[in-house]
This record gives sequence, C-alpha cells and structure tokens, in this order.
Amino acid sequence: MEPLASRKRIQSIKDDDKRAKVIECLQPIIFDENHVKQMLTTFEEQIKLANSIDENDRKKTDLFWENTFVRRLLDGSENGTYLGMDLGGTNFRVVRVDMINGKDTTKTKYYNLEKSLLTGPSSVMFDYIAKCLASFLKEDEFIQNQSLPLGFTFSFPSQQKSLKHSILSTWTKSITCTDGPGLDSVVLLEEAIQRLGGLPIPIDVVARISDTTGTLLAGNLVDKNCRIGLILGTGSNAAFVEYVKNIEKWDTCYKDDDTSELVVINCEFGAFGDNGCLDFMKTEFDHELDVHSNHPHSYTFEKLYAGHYLGELVRLALVKMVKARLLFNGQSSDKLMTRWSFTTTHVTSIESDSNDDHTNTIKVLKEMEVYNICSEEDISMVREICELMSQRGAYIVATAMVTLLNHINLPEVTIAIDGSLYEHHPKYHQHMADLIAKWRPETKTTLKLVKDGSGQGGALVAAIERKGH
Repeated sequence: MEPLASRKRIQSIKDDDKRAKVIECLQPIIFDENHVKQMLTTFEEQIKLANSIDENDRKKTDLFWENTFVRRLLDGSENGTYLGMDLGGTNFRVVRVDMINGKDTTKTKYYNLEKSLLTGPSSVMFDYIAKCLASFLKEDEFIQNQSLPLGFTFSFPSQQKSLKHSILSTWTKSITCTDGPGLDSVVLLEEAIQRLGGLPIPIDVVARISDTTGTLLAGNLVDKNCRIGLILGTGSNAAFVEYVKNIEKWDTCYKDDDTSELVVINCEFGAFGDNGCLDFMKTEFDHELDVHSNHPHSYTFEKLYAGHYLGELVRLALVKMVKARLLFNGQSSDKLMTRWSFTTTHVTSIESDSNDDHTNTIKVLKEMEVYNICSEEDISMVREICELMSQRGAYIVATAMVTLLNHINLPEVTIAIDGSLYEHHPKYHQHMADLIAKWRPETKTTLKLVKDGSGQGGALVAAIERKGH
C-alpha cells in the first residue's frame, strides 16, 4: 500500500496539523511490504508445523491443513449422472450434473430451512433434507441401472477421516442444533434416508467435502488451470492442490495405495493466528473487534478481512477519527457508535462511488445519521477509510494466495472464488490481482468468480470418485 502522505485524499486536507494527525491515526491500517514478507514467512512456518510428523508440533498451530482425500481433478472423460447436495446455512441445494465426455449440464434446486429446523435435534433437520432430496428425485427423470452417486458438500468445520466420512467439530453460522458435534454428517444423512423408507431412486453417498473443495472442482470444470478454491464471503477459507511430497506427515497419517502425486488440501485457515503468530500485523481495530465478537480469540485470520467483519473494522476507524476530532468535528450519532451497525454492505456501497460522485457515500452517511454534521472533507475521509481497510483486507488474503501459489509452482493457475464479498466489492478483485502479480510474478494467475460452485462441486467429486472405480 502506498504511504498515506502520498495518497490524494490525504493530500487534499488543507490544514497541515490536521493532515499530520490523520496520517498518525490511520497509519495502523497500512499493510506494507514488510507485513507481506513477514506474513509469507509466518504462514510457511505454520504450514510446516501443520504438516509435521511430530504430533506435538502439529498442536502448536491453528491451521488444520486437512486431507480431503480428493486425489485427482477432472480430466474431461467423465460421463454419467451425478448428484450434489450443499448444506451451508439457512438454505441448502440439490444439484444434478449430467456429464458427457467432461461437458456438463447442471440443474440446481434451492430449499429453505425453517428456523425451527436449525435449533432442534440434528435428526429433525436431516429428516427434512432427506424429504427434499426425495422430492427432487421424483420431479426429474433418470435413466439409471445402478444407484446415483452423490457428493455431500457440508460446510462446517469437520475432521475428515476418509473421502466419505468426517466428524463434525462444531456448528457455525445460523445452525445451533442441540447435537451434531462428534457425529458423521454422511451417517446422519443416510440414517434420515433410512427413516424415510428409502428414496424413489437409490443413491450412493460417496463423498463429503467442504465448500472450498467444491468451489475448486467447479472452477476446474470450466478452467483446467484451476488449482485453488477460495471462499471470500461472510467468512473465508481455501482449498488447493498440493503435492503429496510436500506433506511430511503423509506416510505417518494418510498413506494409502493411491499412486496419485496430488491431493486437495482443505486449509481451514480461518483460525490461522489464534496462537498469536499474526499479532505483529493486528491493529487496535482488530483487537477491539475480536473482544466484542461472537467468538473472542478465535477465527483470527478471517476477522482481518472477511465480510462479517470488514464493516465493523471501518466503523472502529471512523470512531477513532471522531474521538480525535478529525471527523464530523468530533460529533457522532448513536447509530455510528453502535457496534456492528456499519456493515460490509455499506463499505461495498461506498466503494462503488466513482471519483467525483458521492451518491452512495451520502446515502450511507444519512443512514448512519451523521450526514447533517459532515463536511466535504469528512465525506472524502469516510471514503478513504473504506478504501484503506478494503485494500488492506484484499492484500492480506492475497498474501495467503501467494503462499499457496508458491506450493503449486505452475506457470499458470486459476483461483476459483465464491462469496458475497468478492462478488460485490468493486475493488477487491483488482487489489488481490495487483498483490499476487507483484509477489508471485512466475505464475500467470487468473481470479475467477465461480458463483454457487460448492454444490456442483459435490456432484463433480462423485464423478471423479465413480470413475476411479
């Protein structure tokens, strides 16, 4: 990021003393080259711990670095009909993918989960999911001599035991079922199907994957250079294609008879830094946000940039400026002073304004009930803070992508990205592309939006698995 003193909006502050104070106030947001270098080093150190043969070393890091047991990508010779199911929050979807020589026809149906299903026993929620799957199978025509293979995209922290089996660690997002942690999501689904008396067409649940793995496979379908799947929405995580030889613990923890040199790794890097290794780049805003978040002292990495947090980080910077009498002449509103009132949607809206048009910014300032106390200079500063915090966030996640690209080490790599933050923020893409081009020039990197790819990815992993047998 360029020095604050050379940024156009900062330079336009007329009063020299005020300009100096603004620079001092906002300096912590700057994510500079030293931060990038230190984060690259730190990430590698944590990966080394996660991959260690020594279990005590593995316990020193909060990176899970999970084996997905997905050992190959699509090769263009896939044929047949495959199903995917994607459960990730208040709705879930069932996906049908028909493959002819690697080309797909995809049909998706969305189902809403009532709030009562999200808070009771997990069996009640899975009974409903099984009924929806039965309904989907009744509505469609299938030419099938054998059971339909299904891949289950289950986007909750889990310990993967095999391609099919995993143990749920905790519910997140809006699901707070009374049980589930310690149970196997595929077994829960199969038991629900059994209680239903079976399905109109028999299915074979062959895999459980995360949304990042699903996004990676959906990206690989449209672009054979795709080697990374990134979720950049409310939360964040990534999966990437790693070489088995880079995983020191492989023979100790995972050794199998598969001859593939590759494996998809689910990074689960949302908690990267929970052990304090990223404290060097945390600002006062990050510390305050963490204390007042739903899960203090956890999910350190995604709290630095993900969609659930970006708006609050901006609000905290605005409040600091108000208290220093550098914004709104030291005045504020109850709305602006309320935690979590300023959302990432507000940031995205402000960032969508063109250079000389402040329409969206003014609309947000009115909503925050501060427009009547703001000057032209204040409007400019609000836009500057949104831009600085957004750029910082994009640079942080892009630095993580550079680390993955260093491992992949190919001349061309596509990163498939899904999530509301990446999709709707007008500048995140370019900020990320700029940093990756500078710090990993050896790889021609393409960032590609793959919307709702995780459900399709479930069907695709079923196609890969069925072809391998």
